[in-house]
Amino acid sequence: MSHEADDQTVERKLFAKAGGVCQTILIALFAIFVRYAESASAAASANSTIATYYGFYQDVHVMIFIGFGFLMTFLRRYGYSAVSLNFLLGAFVIQWAILVNGFLEQVFEGPFHLLRVDVTTLITADFAAGAVLITFGAVIGHVTPLQTLFIAGMEVLFYALNERIGVHEIKAVDMGGSIFVHTFGAYFGLACSKALLKDRHPADKEFADQSASYRSDLSSMIGTDRHTQTRHQRACT
Repeated sequence: MSHEADDQTVERKLFAKAGGVCQTILIALFAIFVRYAESASAAASANSTIATYYGFYQDVHVMIFIGFGFLMTFLRRYGYSAVSLNFLLGAFVIQWAILVNGFLEQVFEGPFHLLRVDVTTLITADFAAGAVLITFGAVIGHVTPLQTLFIAGMEVLFYALNERIGVHEIKAVDMGGSIFVHTFGAYFGLACSKALLKDRHPADKEFADQSASYRSDLSSMIGTDRHTQTRHQRACT
């Protein structure tokens, strides 16, 4: 037991260091390559882009942090960690996706220029976070926070490339993100689960923890309700 506790302590320290390093790198990249778009300035507060998309952005943002956050509490042992990791992953992926989407656009369309952030950029980054959090639901309870952070960072690269090819090259129509967000996130999660759990047996103790309780089901229902309401609002707009 002592050896297991020591391993968990080391894992937590590594996760804290990795998270701090990643955030420091993101801050530096944003300072160098990212600027606000003109439509995001205070002088353009009445801009039609903000007036059109800000309510939509609020709905998607609530879905990412509240909907997915409480939805992931369906396992009785991992409820608190699911909510906290959901918040952390959401914040990390939104920042990372802004950079990846911007740089990938320049690779395909060129030339190089500073990345401009507006409300539509934030919405696109939120969708990337949605795909990652769907993947998170497939591996929760089986991966460490450090592994989760690594999966999230890698998935954004494949998500952005897949979306760029599908939407801009193939011209596929994906209403509501059913293909490039939900399906991609689900299959990416299944692939990660298959790769990580191939040597484990269902009788292992960690599989015994993959069960629900009354409280976990209740809190998960809150997330499901919030998630459903938000998607209904998006469909009506």
